[in-house]
Amino acid sequence: MSIVDTMPSLSLDTPVRASPQLVSCEVADEAVLLSMRDGQYYGLNEVGASIWKLIQQPRTVVQIRDALLEEYSDMEPHEGERAIAEFLNEMISFKLVDLV
Repeated sequence: MSIVDTMPSLSLDTPVRASPQLVSCEVADEAVLLSMRDGQYYGLNEVGASIWKLIQQPRTVVQIRDALLEEYSDMEPHEGERAIAEFLNEMISFKLVDLV
């Protein structure tokens, strides 16, 4: 069983995309998001910014994982799944990412 399978809202095949109600910009290797819904700002580190770029179009969790494994060769697949699931679940809870 994959670690993602233990997270209630996501599986490896779940497609997600960035909420269209956000404005974002890159700052160095990071990203800053502004929610048009509530006016809140959010900062993303380098990996979060990489995920953010990927989900401008709908992608499944496994597609995100595979792209990150190519970009960050020192990432372990299982560890990557866990980190991606935690990140996406947090983003979903803030309504920054939509399930497609």
